[in-house]
Amino acid sequence: KAVVSTQSTGALLLYFPLACWTAGASVASGLVVPMLLIGGLFGRLVGCLAVTLFGTHTTPFWAWLDPGAFALIGAAAFFGGVSRLTMSLTVILMEMTNDIQFLLPIMVTIMVAKWTGDLLTHSFYHALLEVKCIPFLDSEPFITQAGKPVSLELFQASHAMSSPVICMKEEEKSSFLADTLLQYSHSGFPIVNKEQELIGSVTRQVLAVMLEHYHDQGKEVTYDEFLHHDPSYRQKTILEQLAAGEKESIVSMKQYMNMSAVSVPETFSLHRTYVLFRTLGLRHLIVTDSSNRVVGMLSRKDLMGHALEDRLAGVTISKAAEE
Repeated sequence: KAVVSTQSTGALLLYFPLACWTAGASVASGLVVPMLLIGGLFGRLVGCLAVTLFGTHTTPFWAWLDPGAFALIGAAAFFGGVSRLTMSLTVILMEMTNDIQFLLPIMVTIMVAKWTGDLLTHSFYHALLEVKCIPFLDSEPFITQAGKPVSLELFQASHAMSSPVICMKEEEKSSFLADTLLQYSHSGFPIVNKEQELIGSVTRQVLAVMLEHYHDQGKEVTYDEFLHHDPSYRQKTILEQLAAGEKESIVSMKQYMNMSAVSVPETFSLHRTYVLFRTLGLRHLIVTDSSNRVVGMLSRKDLMGHALEDRLAGVTISKAAEE
């Protein structure tokens, strides 16, 4: 038993730091097996400790005192606490054991591990999103002011939007489009008519492909050509040449723009804006006034918790209710 405990301790002390080191690295190293192994090693150590304290018994009452069973429970607890999986993890472990007697202990262990993890912090995969600076929106926003939670139903979309917005017309000079792409890193731009009313939107990728095709072939890109077009390594050079006035031409964006661009009025509830944005999986959301003129834009970064708290810090609840 002492040899087994020593081997398990050594493996845990060696494998756990290595798993932590490779978990966030850009290599093809999975997390499922390391989590099962680390949890199993820790559970087996607890099981060996229990056998050392209470001894070995042969009666049915002490049948649970098995290091192998503790290893299974430890693997379920560690996996559930790290990943916050519940039903799928239970099915996986039941398929591994093929013993229905372990169903209740596994279910209880996984639920306790999930509740404990949720009480302390978010899941490991959520933490990786933060490390990689990927804007991830939770299912429900949690915003505080002066240490107290605040409902976003009390605020409007105009309180969180970014403005002013760079808009484009249906027909623009190629130099203006290229210069805009070079100066700004926005992923999308609203398109307005002569009365400055919103009529659609166009993405950065579409503009870049369209301008590159104009530069190389001097004509509009067809839909089939656009689908099979690979971004060129010369894209930045081409944009710089077009911005300088080379091959100046008028570019029509009527057939390239999205005429079903999603927009909300500036008085729209901020909470419903958040739910709409997350549910539809949008990259940007256009905010308009009562005359359908563009007044702002919302992106994922604008709806992140810290960004909302900074934007809403200067807006009191009473002022928002009056508006």
